[in-house]
Amino acid sequence: MTGMKNSVLFVNPPVYDFSAFDLWSKPYGFLFIVDMFIKNQWEVFYFDFMNRHNQYYQGKNKKFGCGQYYSQVVEKPEIYKDVPRKYKRFGLPDEVFVEYLEKIRKIDIVLITCGMTYWYKGVEEVIKTIRKFTDAKIIAGGIYPSFCPEHAKNLGVDIVFQGSNIKDFVSVFNSSTDFHLKYFDRLFPYWDVYQKLSYLVVRTSFGCPFSCYYCGIKKIYPEYVLRNISDVVEEISKNLMKYNVKDIAFYDDALLCKFKDHLEKIIEKIINTWGTLNFHTPNGIHPKFIDRELASFLKHAGFKTLRLSVETIDEKRMKESSFKLNISEFESAIKNLVDAGFTKDNIGAYILAGLPGQDFNQVMETVKFLKQFPCSIKIAEYSPIPGTIDFEISKKLYPFLPLDEPLYQNNSIFPLWTFENKWEKIDYLKNFAKN
Repeated sequence: MTGMKNSVLFVNPPVYDFSAFDLWSKPYGFLFIVDMFIKNQWEVFYFDFMNRHNQYYQGKNKKFGCGQYYSQVVEKPEIYKDVPRKYKRFGLPDEVFVEYLEKIRKIDIVLITCGMTYWYKGVEEVIKTIRKFTDAKIIAGGIYPSFCPEHAKNLGVDIVFQGSNIKDFVSVFNSSTDFHLKYFDRLFPYWDVYQKLSYLVVRTSFGCPFSCYYCGIKKIYPEYVLRNISDVVEEISKNLMKYNVKDIAFYDDALLCKFKDHLEKIIEKIINTWGTLNFHTPNGIHPKFIDRELASFLKHAGFKTLRLSVETIDEKRMKESSFKLNISEFESAIKNLVDAGFTKDNIGAYILAGLPGQDFNQVMETVKFLKQFPCSIKIAEYSPIPGTIDFEISKKLYPFLPLDEPLYQNNSIFPLWTFENKWEKIDYLKNFAKN
């Protein structure tokens, strides 16, 4: 039939893990690709297994628009047999996806994203279901395919796209399929695929100016780039108008860098138009930037959730984190935040646990240090990410561990901690940090 549009199906798959919670979690980068196809006048179908506001599952909102996913307990893979925790499948049931697929007339291309390397079981499930309906080419992108491309190919993915450069994506797409996309350099996340949202997420920048041993951000965003201020303001304003939400979470990896010239101007434009909003920083912010003036600005702007990237007080580890922080800078940041009116309910401090060669007592020392301050302590379990410096160090230190298997890269299992009574000590650490 002439004049029929090409069609593409986007899928955010279910998550197989020990825990998952919708803490302002959306496939933000994926939505830029949706916008690319919309601008190329393709017919777009979109299914998000992790959508808590689907007709099948109307998840209740907890604080600041977050909440629990639909979940089911499933059998643990063999590699997790000794982990004393329930393993679950988070996300809408497969039959809801099948019902959705049955309504689609045709599919020319399928795009699947994946947020973590060890979540590939969800990708595998989606591929099996889709293959019952179409032999369309399946393209996988996101964290998992970027760091484990050969593994992704073995799942039955036709094209593996690594990184986040959309111009590169268009080039790969045009050379690997029978279709043609025109590249547009001005794109926005296409939120219209969601009927309802309980919060917004946004990036004011891509990448990070630091180079920490444990972090894989350079693989996804090689350069640190600030977005156009007007574009960010337009994006936020459009979606505040459409979805009528009050909570906005920033996904930036270095949110406070170049603050005066960037974030401050964005926030001022937003609150001048929209008034009181709740802002959140789940990815962590650098305490070294928080002087008295900045702390006061954050308070008056409406920031409710501040997560400070502390990571460790061990000097050797600080070097591995690009010396992003020293103790006096943290103490100063906390004082400035408290003086501005923030409380322990607002302030959290991330510390890393389970790094290669890291001693359990080293982590305890950092926890004990933080207990002196009005902040909640957040344990960030280390996840060995292929291609990072710490991953290569880990492979040398622990040649007996199957680190190349993505399931073993799950931070929930503390893969590098192999000492006796591991789980008892981990539970003690978490309880000590919490109480």
